[in-house]
Amino acid sequence: MNREIKFRAWDESQKYMAYQGTPDLETIQSFIHHFGDKVLMQFTGLIDKNGKEVYEGDIIKGKTFSGKENISYVIYDNNYGCWQLQTVGNKPLSFPIKSFNKELEIIGNIYENSDLLKYPKK
Repeated sequence: MNREIKFRAWDESQKYMAYQGTPDLETIQSFIHHFGDKVLMQFTGLIDKNGKEVYEGDIIKGKTFSGKENISYVIYDNNYGCWQLQTVGNKPLSFPIKSFNKELEIIGNIYENSDLLKYPKK
């Protein structure tokens, strides 16, 4: 199995998202050395419909194979050992990320765009 292992990190104090691969942060070891005390998020191996890499913590707009559209955020579920999309709403649910079709679109992330996770009250 060949998959790319990459990370990004959220620096809360500077409100800055750093991505592995930026100049002088090419290797995982170097990246962890510089940002290991920050919130680390792993690349899922998936690409959204616009060609953007999907990371843990991304906020996604998409449709399930049944056609239901929703907004979710990416988590890793240790119990099931897979990437999941945590839905936003009155009854939050988790779905394996592969249960969504290819039309996933990143619309933000949980650190810089948390307002996107607010569910409107009726």
